[in-house]
Amino acid sequence: MGAYEGTGDLIKGGRGATIGGIPVAHSTTGPDYYFQKGVLMVPEEALDELLQALGRLGLGQKDARVEPAGNSGIVQVRIPARRPTDRLIEELGGSVPVEPGYVLFPATHAKGFSAKRPVPAPRTVIPRTGLRGRGRGVNVGVVDLGFFDPGKAGHPRWAAAGVELDEVMDLPDPAATHHPYVGHGNAIIGIVKQLAPEARVFTSTIESQPGDAPGGTSDRRLGEAIERLLCQHRIHILVVPFGGSTRFGSMPVTERVLDPHHGSTLVIASAGNDGVDPTMYPAADPDVVGTGAWKRTARDLGWLNKACRTIAAPHRAIGSLTLADWSNKGIAVQLGAAGVAVPAPFVKGVLKIRSGYLDRPAGVKAARFDGWGLFTGTSFAAAVAAGCIAGEVGGDTCPSPEALGAAAIK
Repeated sequence: MGAYEGTGDLIKGGRGATIGGIPVAHSTTGPDYYFQKGVLMVPEEALDELLQALGRLGLGQKDARVEPAGNSGIVQVRIPARRPTDRLIEELGGSVPVEPGYVLFPATHAKGFSAKRPVPAPRTVIPRTGLRGRGRGVNVGVVDLGFFDPGKAGHPRWAAAGVELDEVMDLPDPAATHHPYVGHGNAIIGIVKQLAPEARVFTSTIESQPGDAPGGTSDRRLGEAIERLLCQHRIHILVVPFGGSTRFGSMPVTERVLDPHHGSTLVIASAGNDGVDPTMYPAADPDVVGTGAWKRTARDLGWLNKACRTIAAPHRAIGSLTLADWSNKGIAVQLGAAGVAVPAPFVKGVLKIRSGYLDRPAGVKAARFDGWGLFTGTSFAAAVAAGCIAGEVGGDTCPSPEALGAAAIK
């Protein structure tokens, strides 16, 4: 079977979606994976073989536009959309190590951008300050689709201190209807700062273009955002609140960007919200700490003071700690952390937000926020794990790779 073009809302199908200006195709030959139409990702050493294979399919070299993907050792080959992407991959995949540009969502495949939409936080779970004295000397990096100014949003000063944003987007518009991942990037930062308020946080915004499908990005764009961050700053802990996979395995660009840094940077990634045991990357990479979400809420787990006591490998978890039914499991999960109704700084005012796939009833719901929200998903569990580890290793000296690793696997 072939592929059909997606819409601005990829979940519904139809026409019109792009990622980085490239039309998006939806695979109908297997699981609900999404690809960039007409783009192939291939290692530099396999480029000649790929061009020869395209020639055998009637696509000459002058039809193919070759562009390097940063310094990753991967090149992208843009081709005319004369054939369905799936058919082209099937014809090339037997002999050439070709990867399509996978379209990713925050911590999921295709079921939703967050497990639930943000909801107002009760005053009883909002901390007046973070866990004092934790995270000193630790640099935390966060990649996401966008970050708004925490000062303009009214975030507490302690939650914005030491945060360096690479780009700033507008605050959520009260007149608009928002997708459930609204505030996603700022929530990741806010969770880290509650648990390690003296840590410094540096961000990298994933490139996007007007008309892109909401919440979507690709392997190449994620890899480029990570590369910029790691080249510009000394990052001790990197939070990647995204996940996915290509038809034949991992995300090649992101994998190659991360490889040289595993010895000095602890990478913590969300395991995904599909409730299965998928090949979810980068969480499934043996050198990455994939993080799932416990079934119990953050409040039930003792937020804020006791949250770090429940960071554990699922097979070592004690008492009533079990992963949520919707949290991915298996090789993508090395740690479990609070990921249900996690408090984080948000905005003040009324917002209309679409449902995440766990919200019942589904649809748009308006809610009044008083500066904080509750966030649910493995993205936020990854932020909890990162904040707890940063708080543990922080001190008067720069944390060593050995200390970071020991804190992650204890």
